[in-house]
Amino acid sequence: MVLIKLPITIEKDSGIPIYLQLGEQIRLLLRRGVLGPGDPMPTTRALAVELGINANTVTRVYRELQNEKVLTLLRGKGTFVSESNPTLPVKQKDFRKIERVADQLIALCQESRMLPVELFQLLKTRWDERGDVSDTS
Repeated sequence: MVLIKLPITIEKDSGIPIYLQLGEQIRLLLRRGVLGPGDPMPTTRALAVELGINANTVTRVYRELQNEKVLTLLRGKGTFVSESNPTLPVKQKDFRKIERVADQLIALCQESRMLPVELFQLLKTRWDERGDVSDTS
């Protein structure tokens, strides 16, 4: 059995639910191109043990990502990044630009003593106000 390690960190005291952190970090690995179509995912149990979280949480996230067609479960073989994954990687130069802007935003929020969960909620609210880029209606 091949052990798959993903660069994921869960912050249990951040105020952001663990299942959201995990799901968003997996999506981010897809956006960065760290994970690609057909790549195997760790078993739910292995990932739960590695991250020190409940296996049911990993199962929930995997199920949500399967429903979104991001992951595919092949019975008896494991979970894989879907070949028809709708989460496309961002160009490396664009991703670096996003990271620079994020670093500036984080610095400003830290100066203002804003908590990460508050920033997350602000960004989510503003995103929803602008409309999701994946909306085709």
